[in-house]
Amino acid sequence: MEHLAEGAPDPVVLAAQVVQTNRDEFIAKLVATTEAEISQLEHDEPLHGLLEASITENIVTALHVIINRIDPLTVDAPASAISYARRLAQRDVPLSALLRAYRLGHAQSLDLVLGEAVRLGLPDPAGTVIALVQVTSAYLDRVCDQIGRAYEEERERWVDTRGVLRQYWVGQVLDNPRVDPRQAETALDHPFSGSHLAIECWRHGSEAATATDTAAVFDRLASLLHTVLRAQGRPLLVHTDEAHARIWLAVRPDCHVDPDTIAAELADAALPVRAALGIVRPGLDGFRRSTRAAARAKALALSAGPGAPRVVSFARVAPVALLVDEPRELADFVSDTLGDLAVDDPRCELLRETLRVFLATNRSYAATADQLMVHRNTVHYRVQRAVDHYHLNLDADAFDLHFALTVCHWHGAKVLRRKPR
Repeated sequence: MEHLAEGAPDPVVLAAQVVQTNRDEFIAKLVATTEAEISQLEHDEPLHGLLEASITENIVTALHVIINRIDPLTVDAPASAISYARRLAQRDVPLSALLRAYRLGHAQSLDLVLGEAVRLGLPDPAGTVIALVQVTSAYLDRVCDQIGRAYEEERERWVDTRGVLRQYWVGQVLDNPRVDPRQAETALDHPFSGSHLAIECWRHGSEAATATDTAAVFDRLASLLHTVLRAQGRPLLVHTDEAHARIWLAVRPDCHVDPDTIAAELADAALPVRAALGIVRPGLDGFRRSTRAAARAKALALSAGPGAPRVVSFARVAPVALLVDEPRELADFVSDTLGDLAVDDPRCELLRETLRVFLATNRSYAATADQLMVHRNTVHYRVQRAVDHYHLNLDADAFDLHFALTVCHWHGAKVLRRKPR
């Protein structure tokens, strides 16, 4: 690149500063592209959040390096990028997928910055390209080296943990139709002849916790559930990563699983976890079916976000949970059923929730008022407002309305239309 006159603006810096103003839009697009282009990185909600944080911090750091002319060899990989690499190691996602994501991000970042350089009509475009490639490649090499080492170290540690053999046999039981049940029973010290209840559990909140702390929390949870549900034998506990685990209990066929009771017990024990309960089913097939039910209940709870109950039971949410993988179809159904009430707006939300509880309580104004902690007249006004203003027919469409309102309750903005500006 030609030597710049003293005090002359650096073309690379100018281009990066323009990108900085539209940074959030570019990051959102890059997150979506990464998940679409690399199938192994299409995640559940917790990992999606880590991917988004990793991309965000990397873009912010790279722009900071360029704009402030910092030597990229002195910059360390962002903490969120290290955390994401470690979590992928725990989930058996190959390192090649992660490194491909960095190459994809690098290519798209170069395209954007170079596009801005051309649009601005900066001098010496060839020199700008060379300088930009040099600094971003140096940053990419350094970060990839660090996240690669973090991934390999975590993978080695994870493989060496005591639960690896248990994870292997659980995987065989769930996925291998020709698994030897007696051999699996011996390896897992868990019978498959009786009835089973699967529980998905995960840490929640912003509290920082070490892997040891989390292991202790899940152990306490397994013991608590064993006592509350009067289970037989020892709980089977398998960690799926450092913040998530699965528990299976051998229970009586008529075991009553009440999520409210379990939630109260968790609160009393001050355990910072959430749980999704499967259904009680017999035999090896029941073990698998209860596991699938718990996984669907968990997916629904994660979709609902922080407002979801602490303990979600598949039995209570089965109709919605069974369709958790069909967000577009759910959104179409909600829009067709609720019309203009299917708008992501606080006022519409108030009317939807009131109408949902009203229908769930067999149209009892008193019961709805008690549950929502408002006056009965308030319930009457909201119900009438929803019916009259949005042209809803409670007699002809009661089932569809209740189901659509329940879908909104769990999925929120994911199935609602944006409020018109």
